[in-house]
Amino acid sequence: MSHQVLCGPTSHAVAEAAGAIACVVATPPTVVAVERLHDTAWPMADAESLRGVALLEESRLSAECVDRIGRDHTRLFVGVPQRCAVAPTHAPDAAAPALARLRFEIVRAEVLLPAATGVDLSDALHALAALLTGPVSHVTLRWRHELLDEHLLTWGTRCLTRTQLGAQTFFFQGVATLGLGLLRRASEH
Repeated sequence: MSHQVLCGPTSHAVAEAAGAIACVVATPPTVVAVERLHDTAWPMADAESLRGVALLEESRLSAECVDRIGRDHTRLFVGVPQRCAVAPTHAPDAAAPALARLRFEIVRAEVLLPAATGVDLSDALHALAALLTGPVSHVTLRWRHELLDEHLLTWGTRCLTRTQLGAQTFFFQGVATLGLGLLRRASEH
């Protein structure tokens, strides 16, 4: 991994995008969350990320309703009776203790994080956002690399890939595509 530091406006844009994705993965999106995601300035310009932006725009243009998006969220991340979630967001059993420890260290260092809902993709994305907008130090850089290398670029990408392949709405196809692009962008630095 590169030893460059993602900082400045790019760091804040990546953090904002990570927070927007975390919010719609954590709970069924509200109208406000859907609008926030549509209004996010995406800090990636690669072809696949532009496809994700186009999918979100298609969601808006086709007027996908929040109820339909919510049903897709439930099917993808929670599961429905007689069917497991398509793309479980919880960290695998082997990775969960390490993510919980990392989160504890970040909070103990007084980096502001939203209250944890568990050890899942949303928490990992919120932690990344907090680390990208906080002060840069040797320790916070180590935490960023650990969060990306051991969590987001392993089981996090697996969740987003399953979401991309299994989504029945343009909205979640776009979220997953942009999430993968965001992780690629964050890992470049």
